[in-house]
Amino acid sequence: MRLFSLDTRSALVGAGRSCVRNRVQQANCQACVLACPVDAVTVIDGKVHFDTETCINCGACQFTCPTGAVEELTLPLRHYRDDALVMPLSITAPSVDELLMWHAEYQIRAVELDMTLSPAWVIAIAALNIKLKQFKQPQWRILPPPVAAINKARRHWLQINNDKGNTGSVTPGWRIRRTHFADVSEYHLVLNNAQCFLCGACARICPEDAIQLAGESMTLNHSRCTGCGNCEDVCFPHAIKVTQSDECKMTTLAIHEVPCSTCHRLFFAWTEQSQECPICQRHRYGMREA
Repeated sequence: MRLFSLDTRSALVGAGRSCVRNRVQQANCQACVLACPVDAVTVIDGKVHFDTETCINCGACQFTCPTGAVEELTLPLRHYRDDALVMPLSITAPSVDELLMWHAEYQIRAVELDMTLSPAWVIAIAALNIKLKQFKQPQWRILPPPVAAINKARRHWLQINNDKGNTGSVTPGWRIRRTHFADVSEYHLVLNNAQCFLCGACARICPEDAIQLAGESMTLNHSRCTGCGNCEDVCFPHAIKVTQSDECKMTTLAIHEVPCSTCHRLFFAWTEQSQECPICQRHRYGMREA
């Protein structure tokens, strides 16, 4: 019963309007569900639901959400001093996505910890360093805590640092992450020209403008992609796919604006020799003839 509960988290925690599942009916995004370490996030009837009683407020869902849709969830505060995160540390280690933001926003490059007490943090730092190597960024170090930082009488329950540092949090979401790591492509947009009708639905639905259809070209800016999958979900001929890759940053494809021989309207095509727009091609009885 939340009326007398000490839990201060809002009962309104949930996925907002920018959630992929709230924008596209066919969406199958599972980012927050897969990231939650306690299974507090589920999908019911195609919508994301948060169990605030189970939630441990680790913030993993916020940092993995490709559209920054998680609302009313307080970000975890962490202690830091100079270029290192310091004790006390949370029992649950932060996600790699969160640690990347500490790397970018606070220039953190180390963690002070007792490896025997925080094995989950050791694993998280190892995973982070693998990602940083891909990004060609400096690696993080694990530093031994000061002797006075450990109260041996209570070492199994608390980690105490007598040298008080600062506390803070970082900005969640892939959009801000792409800003900090703009030179890195983590996703790659693969387009099948033979299936694509150049209808522009993928460009209109993309919240990051990673797909642009204008003038004489179609541009796929891979470094802007956050992997939300909106473009895949709205593409009825299934011509576009989002894959995890760091191959390149941008692909530019030549297109042409030509008149339809049936309805006489201008449409985008891959070649200047195209005669009919995709709609007229699908009509058997010339329903759009002028």
